[in-house]
Amino acid sequence: MAPLLFLGPLACGDSTGPAVERLQSRRATWEAQGLGDYSYDVRRVCFCPFREGVRLTVMGGALTGATDLETEEILEPDEVQWYRTIDGLFDLLEDAYDRDAHQVRVDFDDERGYPTEIFIDYSEMIADEELGFTLLSEVRALDG
Repeated sequence: MAPLLFLGPLACGDSTGPAVERLQSRRATWEAQGLGDYSYDVRRVCFCPFREGVRLTVMGGALTGATDLETEEILEPDEVQWYRTIDGLFDLLEDAYDRDAHQVRVDFDDERGYPTEIFIDYSEMIADEELGFTLLSEVRALDG
């Protein structure tokens, strides 16, 4: 994995800045794979109930399952809503730039383009609204 990059105020609020262009390029790399059925392991980083890791299952581009890696417990729908597909992670980053987030840090898989680590601090003046995701595995295609 490449080092985590700081893509902060330089790119925020600018739909044509270098960070946004990089995001669009990485999204195009991801979308070119045409992968609609896949799974990956992720840790959500936020001021929220903590889970060490969750295995997400995506079918037809929609999040269809989430299982706690430690306990093998299937997450309830009210908790699953806090997780995202890979497309959803791209949307989250795009939204952060559109909302002029105070700080955006992101790293991408060099070959396949998807985000592997995200940290967003929407407002410098508000505590505990930061949000992040760290992929704990690569994205694995599911057999159709």
